[in-house]
Amino acid sequence: MPWTRFWPHAVARRIFPDSLPEITPVLGPNLLIMGKPGVGKTTLLERVVEQLHGSLRLAGFTTTEVRDSAGQRVGFDIVTVEGKREELARVGFRSRARVGRYGVNLEAFERLALPELARRDVDLIVVDEIGKMECSSGRFRRAVEDVLDSPVSALATLGMGRLPFFQAMRDRPDIELVTLTERNRGALVAELSARLQRLK
Repeated sequence: MPWTRFWPHAVARRIFPDSLPEITPVLGPNLLIMGKPGVGKTTLLERVVEQLHGSLRLAGFTTTEVRDSAGQRVGFDIVTVEGKREELARVGFRSRARVGRYGVNLEAFERLALPELARRDVDLIVVDEIGKMECSSGRFRRAVEDVLDSPVSALATLGMGRLPFFQAMRDRPDIELVTLTERNRGALVAELSARLQRLK
C-alpha cells in the first residue's frame, strides 16, 4: 500500500545532505537514494531491508561486489531479498554491453531482476541499483518505470551520472530524492526504516 493511500495530497520532498528533517507525512510514494560511489548506498539499503524483514512484504535486489582470491574486484552480482543470486558483470566477459572493463551479463541479470520488478503482491520493491550496468538493459529501464507507475512503493539507489534515464528518474514528481553522505548515513537507516514501516 503506497504512501499516497495514507496521504492523498502528498508531494515529493528532497532531503539535502546536511539537513535531516523530522519524520513527517509529506512523502512521495518512492524513495531514490543518491550519493557518491563508496558512500554506502548499498549498505544503507541492506540495513533498511534487515529492519523491514518480517513486517513488510519485500521484493527486489541489491548489488554486491565479487572479488578473487587475491582480493581484487572482478565483477558484480545481484542478490534478491530472498537470497537468490545471479551474475551482473565480470572483467573479461564478452558482451555488447560494457561499463569500463566489465562486460554485463544481460541474460543472467534480466533472468533474476525482471521477475522481481514485476511483483505486485508486495509492499515494497528494492532496487540497487539503477546504474549504468543495469541500465544497459532496455527491459530493465522499462521495468523500473513500470514499478514507479504502479501502486507498489519503491526504495532504490540511483546512479550519479548524466544518463538521460537518470535525469528522468530525478525529475519524476512521484519520488523523494535522498542524498546520502558520510554525515547523514547513520541517521538515515532509522529514519527511512520508520517511514517505510508505515506501508503496513
